[in-house]
Amino acid sequence: MNIEGGKNVQFHQNGWSILGGGRVSSKTAWNLLGGYMQFDLNVAKVANEVNTNFYTSSPAQQNCGADCYCDIQKSKSGKPSCMEMDIIENNGKCGMATTIHTYATDGRPNNGNCDRWGCGSDTKLPSSSFTVKASFATDGSLAVTLNGTPNTHYAPSPSSASNQVVIKTMQSIGAVIESSQWFGWAPMESSCPSGSADGLANSYFEVSNVKVMGKVVQGPTPTKCS
Repeated sequence: MNIEGGKNVQFHQNGWSILGGGRVSSKTAWNLLGGYMQFDLNVAKVANEVNTNFYTSSPAQQNCGADCYCDIQKSKSGKPSCMEMDIIENNGKCGMATTIHTYATDGRPNNGNCDRWGCGSDTKLPSSSFTVKASFATDGSLAVTLNGTPNTHYAPSPSSASNQVVIKTMQSIGAVIESSQWFGWAPMESSCPSGSADGLANSYFEVSNVKVMGKVVQGPTPTKCS
């Protein structure tokens, strides 16, 4: 794993914790088609409106950390955009969204070719500690569950063209893990308690028991589960 930012990042319990702002990423990129990512998430100590997350990005080269970072949004430094699969973005302890971003085009409403706005599905969090599983079907679709309950009511629904981007990207480049804590935007802002940037410094979240079922495309082969 790489530490891409933050002074209070620790790795433990087959996962990591972040106090305040920070981000981590995996050195490995996987083809996840027919596979999944699963992990436990604890947001009990996350401040209102702070965004904690677990997502994938697909840099063209082996992931070296912050210098190799890319996502679907336009880069201020001119870096290329890349596929971003937001498995879960949380708003404090309140709500979450799963969002698919495959096309690096400016956002427009109801675009099934999931653009910079994306094709999203949100829901209330079941508790402050829960298990997330993100399954990637061989047809390129993504299904996320929280404690076994699906969060798959995408609006708009991803198009077949969007799913084809997932297939092509997974096979040729793979997807790396990205996970961060930050303040600036969070899902379900109209139905969750409001917060401020002041809450970020003491906000704390944990990801643990990370398991990946996939084929290594780039980077080192991680330790296999027993």
